[in-house]
Amino acid sequence: MKKKTKRNLIITAILIVLISAIIAWLAYPFVRYSSHTLAYRSTLPENACYQYPIQYSEEGWFLIDCVINGKYKVPLRIDTQATSLMREDSIHAYSGEYWGNLPIKSTNAYQKKDSPELYTFTSISFGDACIQEPMFNSISKDNIIYNVIDEGIFGTEMLAIGTWKFDTETGMMTLFHSNNKDLLAKETIGMIYYPQGLREDSIPIYIEGINDKVCFTLDMGYAGVLEINNALADRLKTHFHYKEEITKHGEELTDTLSIFKIPVTIAGTRIDSCEIVNSRIVNTNYIGAEFMHHCNFVLHHSLNEHGKPNKDLYLKVRE
Repeated sequence: MKKKTKRNLIITAILIVLISAIIAWLAYPFVRYSSHTLAYRSTLPENACYQYPIQYSEEGWFLIDCVINGKYKVPLRIDTQATSLMREDSIHAYSGEYWGNLPIKSTNAYQKKDSPELYTFTSISFGDACIQEPMFNSISKDNIIYNVIDEGIFGTEMLAIGTWKFDTETGMMTLFHSNNKDLLAKETIGMIYYPQGLREDSIPIYIEGINDKVCFTLDMGYAGVLEINNALADRLKTHFHYKEEITKHGEELTDTLSIFKIPVTIAGTRIDSCEIVNSRIVNTNYIGAEFMHHCNFVLHHSLNEHGKPNKDLYLKVRE
């Protein structure tokens, strides 16, 4: 073998080793994180069926009363489109332990990026259910959402421990094991089924005036009714009256809100005058918490036969 060829092979082998090491270094935190949160799914026994009173914050978010480390009583906001979050000072006050960082930058609804700094507690319990070593993303004081999240966010990975029914008519929510098909069938009678309805842009809403169906994301972290993207707002402005407001997020970010009240149809139910807001910064189609106050719905988390997560929604709009 020629010396040049041998040298090239050695260099190639070294590069392959280095690239593999870098990939492993980047992938390991995600594998570790996924394994950690996947373990939450073993929280509930097969026969679990727990009930909690539905609570709302003053702003309209759904709340769940939690106990951290067996002694700190903390009401957390339920959010279907965010991981669990908590202010950095609250994490330290509740004896959180640093777990690590993910080598990525996440983007919030206001298009601000930050690197997730993760902390765990010994446990978090809500009634008879208890998650061991729950994980929260620490939100620093200079983060734009610091003043928005209050005590913290009960996020998607915690919701995935089972199936949740929200009966806003009776004021009760029920948590049960996702394998309980009989109870799921009973609790979803009369509801519209949206397979993978908890994922982005998965719920169609018919908007009169433009005679079109638009796909929305259920985001219970948004406190309002419906929020729409810029392109849809610009279409609606040619058909409907609207008003505009200027709002500020923190000291630097200024936003323009366009507010409509128009007829829409969702889950087979027509709403004559539905409030729809466009934020030029957020620029997304959301179904918010205030809309869900008028619905009975089920968040169904399960694993399919290949071990991949299903995120289904069952929905009934109360007339």
